[in-house]
Amino acid sequence: MILSGHQPVYLPGIILFNKMALSDLFMYVGHVQFSPKSWQQRNRIALNGQEHFLAVPVMKADRFGQTIDEVDILDGPWRRKHLGSIRQAYSHRPYFKQYFPALEATLNQQHHGLGTLNRALIALIRDWLEISTPIVESHAYPDIDGSKTDMLIQMCRAVGADRYLSNEGSRAYVDETAMANQGLQHCWQLFEHPVYEQGQAFMTDCSAIDVVFNLGPAAGSHVRQAGRIAG
Repeated sequence: MILSGHQPVYLPGIILFNKMALSDLFMYVGHVQFSPKSWQQRNRIALNGQEHFLAVPVMKADRFGQTIDEVDILDGPWRRKHLGSIRQAYSHRPYFKQYFPALEATLNQQHHGLGTLNRALIALIRDWLEISTPIVESHAYPDIDGSKTDMLIQMCRAVGADRYLSNEGSRAYVDETAMANQGLQHCWQLFEHPVYEQGQAFMTDCSAIDVVFNLGPAAGSHVRQAGRIAG
């Protein structure tokens, strides 16, 4: 069984959903430490030919070391501003009217925790892309308490996986030899971002809502075909 995992991040890009689709099981890793100004609380869209970041304001004062799932969202007009920017960026794209109402409803729900909000948005986009990989939570397995490669080994042991799938960004910390010594095979996601019509000069690595608003029902096949497993 191939396991992959990731922190619950905000409006993630295509690469996360491709990794999820390539896996037999996906694990949310919400017990790890929150990193301010990371993808955990922000992502980007293509707005008027430029990258535009959408960032969720969170409570950080006196909360050093909090986990992602302990982060609370600050009150304020950020939801209205995010939705306004998304509307400005995509209202003229072919499938905006079909998908935007559900996104608007999900963002407007009063999720007090960042992890809860991110999971709700990922679930919505996952359904749009027709990805059915089962999802489990790291906090459901108390034995997962290490970091880096040790954590990956513990994650695999917890769910009975014999292979773990990482993207290229993890090469700095994955010890494939250590995993092999534990009888686990480490695999790499070889990902190539699909190019499609955006109505402007193409911008890669946007939130996955970009591919959905532009390609509609065809978005799922583009995402699933964007990567393969090596190793």
